[in-house]
Amino acid sequence: MDDPVYGLSVVRGVLTDADYVYVLLGREGRVRVFTRAGEFVRDLGGSGEGPGELMTPSGMGWYGSRLWVADPSSRRFTLFEVATGEAETIPYDVNAPLAYHFLSVVPRVILANGGLVGSPTYSGTRVIARGGISRLPQLVSDTAGTLRDTLAVLSLGGGPVEIRAGLAPDARMYLMHSLPDDDLIAFAPEGTSAVQVKRRSWEGSDPAEFEVTRIGVLGDTLFQRRIAYEPRRVPQGFFAEQISQSLDRPNVVNRRAHARALREFYEQRRYFPPVTTVRVASDGTTWLAGPIEGDERVWLVLDASGAGIGRVRLPASSSVGSANGAEVWVVERDALDIPYIVRYEIVP
Repeated sequence: MDDPVYGLSVVRGVLTDADYVYVLLGREGRVRVFTRAGEFVRDLGGSGEGPGELMTPSGMGWYGSRLWVADPSSRRFTLFEVATGEAETIPYDVNAPLAYHFLSVVPRVILANGGLVGSPTYSGTRVIARGGISRLPQLVSDTAGTLRDTLAVLSLGGGPVEIRAGLAPDARMYLMHSLPDDDLIAFAPEGTSAVQVKRRSWEGSDPAEFEVTRIGVLGDTLFQRRIAYEPRRVPQGFFAEQISQSLDRPNVVNRRAHARALREFYEQRRYFPPVTTVRVASDGTTWLAGPIEGDERVWLVLDASGAGIGRVRLPASSSVGSANGAEVWVVERDALDIPYIVRYEIVP
């Protein structure tokens, strides 16, 4: 836990190649490089705002032979030569004609064709004041900051909800649901495509399906499939802890009224969303995580054409970082919430 090299903190991503494992550490602002056997090799970057330094790294991928890291706070991408640590910085300054409820556009991904993908951020207060938000465009620009295209548009199941019941007269709170059913998107590590998942929670009448679309770098549809699933009902009392924590806020003046409002808000979700996470692997497969089942989480794996090729069972605390047909690297947390990088061999 206290080891300066192996004591990982906030892991934002994992990538692998034939020789090394790259672990993006958000708190330390660097990429830690290990051999595939787990031996420390070097660090790329470091915490700071200078050249080659990172403030709040959020993701990484490949642009040719170089490793890029997106840094929203610094509003830039940093590209590293993995052998030498030499770094190049690409400023990200998109001046896009956005709707009034967006605050800014933050860097997200570098595509294989050199396009820079950014995602808008928004304020809960503004969304409430303007009547909600239903779509979140994924914008493509060039290195000069000129907006070139929209790669995808994510549908949002509902923005923040304002709750005032049971609070002091001048108080209000904004809640996002803990079981969101907004669209998901993930990008191939090499920036060659993206996968968008439409995953509306089942309401008990229509067929239980979700939609998976693979999108090329020019916004073209590579495949689109609807996948049936078995809905899982949210058990009674599932939201009790979240409601209890909210009741301890200092501005709650009527606990019963506030608890009733929170219960009505949370219990509008009667079924778990079919997909909780999506990952795109370097071999072209798509990994879709379902809700937790006991101490496991089942990942559905699709091939490059969108056909299902199998299911992989992993511990509930794990999140897929990198995968191919032979192995999967995951971020796994222990009982003390300490992250580890774990490699699993895939077996029939």
